Amino acid sequence: AFPAELVDRVTSLETEAGRPVARGAVLAETLAALDRRWRDLIEGRHDAILDEWRRRAPAVVGAPVTWQTHLGTQYGTTAGVDRDGALLVRVGDRVERIVGGEVVWLS
Repeated sequence: AFPAELVDRVTSLETEAGRPVARGAVLAETLAALDRRWRDLIEGRHDAILDEWRRRAPAVVGAPVTWQTHLGTQYGTTAGVDRDGALLVRVGDRVERIVGGEVVWLS
């Protein structure tokens, strides 16, 4: 069960899988994956981290998105992830770097 204000934008592993999930196994796999990425990070393999991120997130290129700034709601199309991990969004003839906040992918 989710709070009413979140129900339209959250999910769960069990909902996505359509079956019960073994929480212990999920925890063990998550910790193993974090350990691999941590080793990449401390050994300076930043490209490995970003390449994996890009591989697992195909919507970081070509998807319409919206986000809030001090200027109000902004709209654009995702244009990838830069070397520092910022989401790149094309807005007209410029590319914005988004490093924090909530980005909404539009259908």
